[in-house]
Amino acid sequence: MKLLLCPECSDIFNLQAHVKMCSCGQTRGQYIDNINAVYSGGIPLGFANTTFLEAVANQPQAGDGKTFTAFVIPVMCPTFKELPDGLSKSER
Repeated sequence: MKLLLCPECSDIFNLQAHVKMCSCGQTRGQYIDNINAVYSGGIPLGFANTTFLEAVANQPQAGDGKTFTAFVIPVMCPTFKELPDGLSKSER
């Protein structure tokens, strides 16, 4: 799962097929197919889908929460590309 973190307003949000943005408007992004996404501004984050879904399925009733793998996506990522000039109308 791909997400974006806005360094200005600290919003973290998931992506969808349409452009989504943070509350301050500095970070935006969208999926362009089932795997690939584009973004402008912000820091790309990822959840390992298998460990995330396992944690959700095994949510404890009390105590510590179930852990899962999350990571900062590298700058050079073939499936999550930054568009430094923002999202053009063709990506919206």
